[in-house]
Amino acid sequence: MVAAKRIAALALFSGSVSATGNIIAQYIDSWSTAPRRVENKPFVFFPGYEPAQTLRFFVYGVSFAPISFRWHAFLNSRFPLVASAKAAASKPAAAAQPLPDKARAVLKRIAVDQIVFAPFASGAFVVGMGLLEGLRSSDLVERIRVQYPRVLMVGYLVWPAAQLINFSIVPLMYRVQFGSVVGLFWNTYLSWSSAQMKRDQQRKACTSNAVCI
Repeated sequence: MVAAKRIAALALFSGSVSATGNIIAQYIDSWSTAPRRVENKPFVFFPGYEPAQTLRFFVYGVSFAPISFRWHAFLNSRFPLVASAKAAASKPAAAAQPLPDKARAVLKRIAVDQIVFAPFASGAFVVGMGLLEGLRSSDLVERIRVQYPRVLMVGYLVWPAAQLINFSIVPLMYRVQFGSVVGLFWNTYLSWSSAQMKRDQQRKACTSNAVCI
């Protein structure tokens, strides 16, 4: 029961961070794609804001957080830093390895995380958001083809350094929160990337139909 409550709290936290990242991205995007006022009527929030888009990010963040938590728990059990530290302490100084056991465990975690989980997480985002937007199968395939490699490559520039801190310093029960804080910036990028992809697909459909509204 305690674990379920903790995961539920983490899910709400992650969903809120995802939604906040989307709001930031929409706000930044509004300055370049929408006027500040229309017919001298002020906007309630900011120009061009789409609440449905924020809701989709919230739903995705809530849905994916339990998967992320269980993945971190698996890494923690598979590459235990505490056990590694004890093993290192039991070794004589002369038998010390070039890298401490804890450092090796952290590097293994990062390698496994980036090789196994990063491609899955990137794909889950692209597919999940496409489904939440109600894309047709052909549009979803096109989004996967174009957006997935971009998200994955940018993720490789961001997450290894973040996970180095996450795995080596942050306790297990706070790792999802830490990832969500980093994810605030990451979700801002994802929101921007999704908005760009959506506009590109709309332009392509507009061009092919020779009708733009």
